[in-house]
Amino acid sequence: MAGCGLRVGEATAVTLQQFDFEAGLLYVDRQITQDGANEEPKTKRQKAITKGRGRAHTIRHLKWRDHDEGRAVPLPRTIEAKVKEHLRLYGTFRVEKGLNRMEGDYLFANVGRTNILMYSLVDRLWRNARKAAGITRKITTHWLRHFFASAGLARGVPVTDMAEWLGHRDPKITLQTYAHVMPDAPNRLRSVMDAVFNLETELSLPLEFEAVVEAA
Repeated sequence: MAGCGLRVGEATAVTLQQFDFEAGLLYVDRQITQDGANEEPKTKRQKAITKGRGRAHTIRHLKWRDHDEGRAVPLPRTIEAKVKEHLRLYGTFRVEKGLNRMEGDYLFANVGRTNILMYSLVDRLWRNARKAAGITRKITTHWLRHFFASAGLARGVPVTDMAEWLGHRDPKITLQTYAHVMPDAPNRLRSVMDAVFNLETELSLPLEFEAVVEAA
């Protein structure tokens, strides 16, 4: 979540098939939710599973997205190393396509009946980790996603790119949420333009600019 900006439901639903280690990408196309069944249960067993207490946990496509719609997020080398270490130590567990299930080799499993890693368990583990670290401030797992966005934008990653990687349909959402981490944008622009025009030594036109002038 902190390295790729995933929502908690997207992170718990990650499969081996979503990684392209050669290209350095993670394809986000599914999530685990508790918003009820996507499909009408047909068999007695399916009805029993979806009837239980509360709402059914579902592995489904991203909310408000078409079935073939997802996003490709850059995979940092540090995160790739952690993923490969996790695979070496714990492997994956296989889920076949079925009622409210998307097939794949999932990285994170629950020891419960469904093997689905539910948010309630993630939240409990997070609170325990926060307590062990001596963090008294109430922060949620979603702060990891905020860290990803804030770190990238504060270091000059374009808002349009960050919006795409976060899964925001409109970059305005990203800008409104994280504008406070970009107060030094004017200084960054000055540094960039000073470097381009080389004002520290003597003013000289960039080679790219000379090529454009000659071509004209």
